[in-house]
Order: sequence, then structure tokens, then C-alpha cells
Amino acid sequence: MTTDGFEATFRVRLDRTTAWRRLTGRPLDATGDDEGEHLWLPGFDSAATVVDANPPERLRATKDDEPCAGTDIVVTLVDEGTGTRIHVVQSRFGNRLPAPRELMAVGWRHIVADLQTFLATGVHAGRHLRPWGDLGATVTARDGGLVVGDVRPGGLADRLGLVDGDLLTALAGAPVTGYAELDTVLRVVDPDGAPLAAEWVRAGALHRS
Repeated sequence: MTTDGFEATFRVRLDRTTAWRRLTGRPLDATGDDEGEHLWLPGFDSAATVVDANPPERLRATKDDEPCAGTDIVVTLVDEGTGTRIHVVQSRFGNRLPAPRELMAVGWRHIVADLQTFLATGVHAGRHLRPWGDLGATVTARDGGLVVGDVRPGGLADRLGLVDGDLLTALAGAPVTGYAELDTVLRVVDPDGAPLAAEWVRAGALHRS
């Protein structure tokens, strides 16, 4: 993982030329006075401005759309056996890191998975675009769970009976050890629907709602 961004490597079982064609196969029209080359980047689900391209080996582009507009994306393709090894880096986040880095890392894993799926199959899975649920509080990964803070009145955490400093360990019957698991649960359940069960540690004891 870079100090100013994220990186990942994966392999797809197809030749490099096909992988490159899928990566760059959706050019976009330039807008306004901008005559640069633009394309839709799979996985990132964003328009991007091409900075440098060396087909079918390396693409460097700048993300056009929010969130994280202006970040630098580099995708490198290398032959590996009967497939292609893909290395992808997103950097130049500036002051957007490192405060929410662990939370952003969850989204990064979804981006990488969507990119791999698209290059391997040509299908747009769109996992990274699915709405995030709202716990109604901030969370910090610590002590094997998520420490709750800034509980907002009327939010899900408040309705569950959580208060600042509680260590959340389970939600809706699912174990919660970090951001990824909490994100998954909150994308499945309806925070405003039927009451949910939760478990948390407070003052040396396990509590349940």
C-alpha cells in the first residue's frame, strides 16, 4: 500500500491485449475546451483523463469524477503464463488521507474487485457504487471491534442503545470486527426498518439489545 494512496495486484485468465481492450474500450467525448483523451474506467466507475498510455502495457489517468477527483490512477499489465497480471495504483489523495484511510480501504477493495471482474468477464458488477448504510455514529477500529463515537440522536446507534466509547462486536446477528463487516451488514439491513439486534462491550461486560 502506498503512503499516499492504495495499490493492488491480481491476475486475470485472458491475454494482455484483451485485458487492455476491456480496460480502455469505452472512450468518452471531450467536454468544453478540453481536447484531451477521456475514457470510462471500469472498477472506478468514473470518467478519467488519459495522462499517458503505452498499449497494451501501461495506462496512467486522472480521475475526473468525485469522490476523489484529481487522484492519479496507474494500471500496468504484464504477461504471466496463460494470463495477465494487473497492478493498479491510485494515489495523490492529498489531505483526504490518512484520517479515513481504513474506511476508504474498504471501498478500495470493492473497486479492485469490480475492476478484476470487468477485465475477466466484461461484466460490470457495480459493487463499489452500492449505497453505504448509516450507523448514526463514527467508528474506530480498536481492541478487536469498532469503538463507537459521536452517536447522533435518533440514529441507528442511538436506537440500539449505544453510547460513545462502546465497543461494537455484532450487528444484526453478524460478527463485526472491522469496517468491512460493518459496511456489509449496513448495506444489507434497513437501518430505518425493524429493530436490529446488537452486541457491544461496555465497562468490562457484554451487552445486548
